[in-house]
Amino acid sequence: MCPKIRGLFTFSPKRTPAPCLLKVENWPGCMTPRDLLAVSPEFLAKAILHRREKIVDSLPSQMAKRQEERQIAANLAKDSRAKRDDLISKVSNLKKERDEAQTSANQIIAKLKILSDANSTKQFTKLIEIEKLDDESDKGSLLNIENLQSEIDEHKNWASKNVESKEISDDLDEMRQNANKLLEAGKKAHIALMELSKENNKVQSIWLENESHRRRCESRYTKLARCKKESDSAIEFWSAELTGDFSELLLDSKRVSKGGPSSRSLMKQNSGNKTSRRKK
Repeated sequence: MCPKIRGLFTFSPKRTPAPCLLKVENWPGCMTPRDLLAVSPEFLAKAILHRREKIVDSLPSQMAKRQEERQIAANLAKDSRAKRDDLISKVSNLKKERDEAQTSANQIIAKLKILSDANSTKQFTKLIEIEKLDDESDKGSLLNIENLQSEIDEHKNWASKNVESKEISDDLDEMRQNANKLLEAGKKAHIALMELSKENNKVQSIWLENESHRRRCESRYTKLARCKKESDSAIEFWSAELTGDFSELLLDSKRVSKGGPSSRSLMKQNSGNKTSRRKK
């Protein structure tokens, strides 16, 4: 919206009594309907033109201020977005690292159980594969990884008592070592994800706040730019009208003076006709 400037010609419905419609500079009191009808079209056109010119004169400083705010807000939003995107990339890489380590560890554990059961008279009932970890802040999932590492250590003691083949024992030992390395790598990635999840919430909140501020600044600047465009158009229009006879603008006035309906009355009639057609 354009800034409110008190010029030659301003509406003042809240500051004046009911009979007062307009207030004009150097005019005694408020303009009544009778006063308004006595005002010439040329005077009103000049008053409107003067008001628009004052608005345009006031806009450059305001637009410069809003442009500075707009640029600062845009830079803040850009920086916070870059931090957010960088953090999202880190989270994505850690998830990938964790999930790949988990998948490889599960594959080794499955083979470990098959080889153990096939080469002993007593089965090892533990070593349940860990499920996919979807929540980077899930401490319970971290505990599952640690429990599985403990069960791998238990399997080492179990194998020394229940697997007789030296070759099979060596194969099982290598498989346990590889599984443990993968689980340890997955655990470190999961811990890093838990820590980043707290930072991620903070960075996301900062970005949302900065982005909201950027949009508000953009909106304020856009309103001023739109106001300038409208005012420039109005100045061009009323400047051109002042060189003519206002014939087009006085069509309604001439119709009323000849006893015809006012523009408001015509609007009501048209509205009533549309309503009647809908009912039919």
